[in-house]
Amino acid sequence: MGHRRRTFRVRDFAYETFIGRLIRKVLVPLVRLWFSTCRVTILNERIYHEYFLSDIPIVVGTWHRASIYFLYFFGNFRPMIMISQSKDGEMLAQYASGFGVIPARGSSQKGGRDALEQMRGYILSGGKGCATVLDGPRGPAYVAKKGMIHLAKLTGAPLIPLIWSANRVITIRDSWDKTMLPLPWSKVYVAFGEPIDIPAETSSRALEYYRQLVQDQLNSMMEEVDRRCGYR
Repeated sequence: MGHRRRTFRVRDFAYETFIGRLIRKVLVPLVRLWFSTCRVTILNERIYHEYFLSDIPIVVGTWHRASIYFLYFFGNFRPMIMISQSKDGEMLAQYASGFGVIPARGSSQKGGRDALEQMRGYILSGGKGCATVLDGPRGPAYVAKKGMIHLAKLTGAPLIPLIWSANRVITIRDSWDKTMLPLPWSKVYVAFGEPIDIPAETSSRALEYYRQLVQDQLNSMMEEVDRRCGYR
């Protein structure tokens, strides 16, 4: 029996290795080509140039529906992004690493504290920035959790909300987050929110104020980009 269990583990490892290679060698290049055809319009370009195209360390938050495209869009910045420890998270981590993203494995449900410590160390050692989906890993959709707010407090890096929408998209309607993918040659609007500075002395109770502020700003931005694109 012991030998049989070891055999299954070897087979599982080989299968996961095969899937990982397939994602990096086949899926990532195809997605890169696909997304490169999109025409991007940036809203609030000042934030983009001042924070994303500079050496200023940042903490970024978005909604789960936007994650697939943003892993491509921000890969060149070498961000560290929190990705859950689930099997789906493993595939997403393989996909993300193909674009230059550094995965920190954890979520609000499991491993989140260790992942936040990795992200804190990354920023304090000179990393450009860290990010995650604020309503992950399982929702509810468009309701922010406090992980990135806490990270911004620990590091002193500003928290910047961002979101995108497009005039032609694929929406996975039966998913809890309504995951979106821009169709080839679609027009994508990317909105950058105003940076939110969270003082180091902010109490745990006061973090709720910033959580609500980020959530409200992100939802307002989402409504704006969806309106511009005619997305419903």
